[in-house]
Amino acid sequence: MFHGSIRRVMGTRLDVILFSSSSVTVNALWEVIVAKLELWEKMLNRFSPQSEVSFLNKRLAIGQDMEVTEEFWNILLLCRQYYEKTLRLFDITLKDFSQIQFGNNRRVSSTRCDIALDFGGFAKGYAALRIREMLTRMNIKNAFINFGDSAILGIGHHPYGNCWKVSFPNPYNSSTVDEFELYDASLSTSGNTPLYTGHIVYPLTGIANQERKACAIVSSDPLDAEVLSTVWMIANEREKEQISHNFKTIRTNTYLL
Repeated sequence: MFHGSIRRVMGTRLDVILFSSSSVTVNALWEVIVAKLELWEKMLNRFSPQSEVSFLNKRLAIGQDMEVTEEFWNILLLCRQYYEKTLRLFDITLKDFSQIQFGNNRRVSSTRCDIALDFGGFAKGYAALRIREMLTRMNIKNAFINFGDSAILGIGHHPYGNCWKVSFPNPYNSSTVDEFELYDASLSTSGNTPLYTGHIVYPLTGIANQERKACAIVSSDPLDAEVLSTVWMIANEREKEQISHNFKTIRTNTYLL
């Protein structure tokens, strides 16, 4: 068993547990994971003035376009797909993603100067998805990836069980809201807490959700789970029903805390 941890990445803590017969393999794999996380942090962290998204936001704010890297370009295209599949509720601009324009030679621009990109509801899921791809290539059958207890990937099973068991605690008291058994599945949770409320915004109105509520999504795809856990906090029942048709492998739960 190998345990790797990063105290601060993607705005939270990362813990990784890997099982392999080769310590050389898992140590080398961990180095690759750390390097990739550093790369994605430099790309997607809008709070870092040297990140690619910060440079792009500065250009958009003065009405200029910018050529972006290939991976960042592909990430933006992914975000556009989620924007469309979630009835415009997943919106990394929190205003109107349709105003982001994609030009030739990976040049990105906007028709509005008040738009900035924020990957807070995307980055952890994207990282988990890419890490899973690395583990698959290295034939790692059993692993546990945990981004701050809010984005979790269980590959295979615990060595003393047939799955990975995860509890979802209530942030307002010491009770357990729910328990999940993950086998080749991802869990993502979103919600309001006593210290962190109103951070999830309905982009069509700009109104923040203030409810004492949380949502959990289980999916075979960690990026689907991450995106939809935020969407489920703001979608009404009709929107949830429509969006569910675009995501066939999800299980959803909403909790009043």
